[in-house]
Amino acid sequence: MRLKSSAAGSGQSARRIVKTVRSAALYSGCSALTLAMLCDLSVAYAAPEDTAPKKKIMKPHRASARLEEVTVTARRRSERIERTPISMTTVTGSQFTERGITSIAKIQNLSPNITFGNVASNSGVANAAAVFIRGIGQTDFSFGVDPGVAMYVDGVYVGSPVGSVLNMVDIGSVSVLRGPQGTLFGRNTIGGAVAVNSLTPNEKLSAKADVKYGTANRINARMFFNVPLAQHLFANFSVGNFMQDGYVNAPYQKDQRKLGSEDSRVFKGALRWNPIPKLNITLRGDWNRDRSNGAPFVTTGINPSSTGSMIALANHLAGGTYTNCTGPNCYNSRYFSKNTNYGSQPDFSNLVGWSTSATIDYEFSHYLDVKSITAYRKNLGKFAQDRDGSPIGVNYVYDHYQERQFSEEVQANGRALNNRLHYSAGVYYFDQSGFDINPTQFYIMSLLSGGYFTDRSYAAYAQATYSITKKFNITAGVRYTEDNKSFLPNQYYKSTIGAPIFYQVPGTRLVPYERYHNNNARWTPMVNLSYQVTPELMAYTTFSQGFKGGGFTQRLANIAPFAPSFKPESVNSFEGGLKFYGLDHRLRVSAAGFFTFYDDVQLLVADESHIGPYYTNAGKAQISGFELESQYALGDGWNLLGSLGMTDAHYTKLSASVQGLNLNTMFVLVSKWTANLGASKEINLGQYGTLTPRVDAAYRSRYNANLNAIMYQSLIQPKYITVNMSMRWVSANGKYNFMAGLDNATNEKFMSWGSYSGSFGNYQKSFDRGRQWYIQGGVSF
Repeated sequence: MRLKSSAAGSGQSARRIVKTVRSAALYSGCSALTLAMLCDLSVAYAAPEDTAPKKKIMKPHRASARLEEVTVTARRRSERIERTPISMTTVTGSQFTERGITSIAKIQNLSPNITFGNVASNSGVANAAAVFIRGIGQTDFSFGVDPGVAMYVDGVYVGSPVGSVLNMVDIGSVSVLRGPQGTLFGRNTIGGAVAVNSLTPNEKLSAKADVKYGTANRINARMFFNVPLAQHLFANFSVGNFMQDGYVNAPYQKDQRKLGSEDSRVFKGALRWNPIPKLNITLRGDWNRDRSNGAPFVTTGINPSSTGSMIALANHLAGGTYTNCTGPNCYNSRYFSKNTNYGSQPDFSNLVGWSTSATIDYEFSHYLDVKSITAYRKNLGKFAQDRDGSPIGVNYVYDHYQERQFSEEVQANGRALNNRLHYSAGVYYFDQSGFDINPTQFYIMSLLSGGYFTDRSYAAYAQATYSITKKFNITAGVRYTEDNKSFLPNQYYKSTIGAPIFYQVPGTRLVPYERYHNNNARWTPMVNLSYQVTPELMAYTTFSQGFKGGGFTQRLANIAPFAPSFKPESVNSFEGGLKFYGLDHRLRVSAAGFFTFYDDVQLLVADESHIGPYYTNAGKAQISGFELESQYALGDGWNLLGSLGMTDAHYTKLSASVQGLNLNTMFVLVSKWTANLGASKEINLGQYGTLTPRVDAAYRSRYNANLNAIMYQSLIQPKYITVNMSMRWVSANGKYNFMAGLDNATNEKFMSWGSYSGSFGNYQKSFDRGRQWYIQGGVSF
């Protein structure tokens, strides 16, 4: 069904949208209820494969330029995105290609109120996603804590952030779903979800490949092909190789290898069998390997007030004071830098992972469809980091990491009552296990930390949408989740420096060698109303709950009677929004406001009373804000798009046991304001093809870069703007393309993450590489 509009109707719609967008920007709490009977957030809870937009790309005539029709199946039925009542951003694989983007982390420059970082956390891993949506997320990959934002790849929940900063190979789309998810997702998530969808094998023989070369010997090579093997059997295969030299000098490392390098390979394949018209069976598999010289971090200074730290002790033993030590064994300003790491012990990050899945989709009738998604995934890694960034030997960490997961989800989707009722229900099982063993060296001791983990989750969910009238819909959903975690710590002292400084008998355990359990269960409901105000304008509102299970602190250095644990966290979220698509299909606008009550906030903190970071339930918080996104086809080849997001997150109550935090402490990696603006112009060269210059700018206001939650002025990243520019040529037959571009043209070397622990006293930071140029050529048929 297509929208029909006249010139007069478009003019009236334009006046209406100005008013409604202004109202949405001022929205707070549930005030949007007064605007209209608002909508069905059920789309937010769709399985990620279903959230993949199925775009039909049209080549409109210049005189009547229109935006692409965007169809999504987020509520497990096909709907246009402007009729889908949720705050979400969807970017197709071709849109990433048009911008020269090859990493999923860049989605943060195309969507409001999201941070997608690649952080080393409290280890040396060089590929670990830290994703925040609307102020909720996580910076640590530890088994002991669940991600605040879930990532799904082809409908499969990815249980560990390790290896989740994906390189683009055969990506069909990436969707960012904001707010709690649950009543249509396999795994309950509290902050939102990032759903990655690969290309599905089809009946058309096709292939494409491209090679990119750029700054610091950057070489990205990708190849994809799709082959019909038989009348009802189709396959595709893709491979990618991504390499680039590092950019942080490391004079004491082997062969003086620079940190921050990239060396990864990806292989993916899929097979789809359609033996009868109502049955589709899709098998997928992938293998990836990531090797890096180490995370690109440096030491920029010490905290003079941290007089009880390991660095203070090292300087005292070297014959000086914490802030005034000049001897050869002193830790001082000679090791402070923004581009050089003076660590002498090996920094590296080696990861290998593979996964496989089977999706069986059977249409029992026109009114009922059943789907099964079975998946297995495994990751293995070894990574290490000289965390003091000097040859003094204050702190060196090593991780021997292994994780495996199995999941099974069964979904039933149908409709009844003359299509007035649409319903979905499902059951979900998740089984994750593994270990993270951490041999760790401190200035006065060495120990073994870490341990063995299991995580089993069971869930059942159901959701139904009923059309009261043709314009007014009501949706209700509920989910039951049971999480059962266990932790077997294997932690003991290996050696200590001896009296009178510190002494423990080698082999003394930090916590008893026994299995600890943390089990939680919760019901989480959702209620949603939507109203189609006009054919061009829809309004919606939603109340939803979400929760994230409790867990354990993995890394210990002090003796304790038992493994420290923490409780679940939960949110009550209110959202209201508007969606508009009009002006003769040339303008698409979506606006949403939200208010979230955040309880038992799980935070990673570090202070002088603990050696190493630990997790705790810090207290309560409130988060409010809005998102505004727009696309506008001006005509004559011109296209504009942009977004604006505001997240006002603050603590309202803090536990008395938490040190270093106050009610004014900024949330980690969360900017109050995010925005992006892009403009492109397609120039028709006739028989010589098309040429498209493009400029994209992204803005982020200041944020707290300290991964350990405590706020220090030197770890506050000021506001910044990055600008990307490119020129892309495509031949008239579409077979050949060439591109030249400049990323971060303003050379903003912003702090992507920082870290401080009072136990050691030094500030660690990781800065962006800065300006990068590239050229890229490709072919397709």
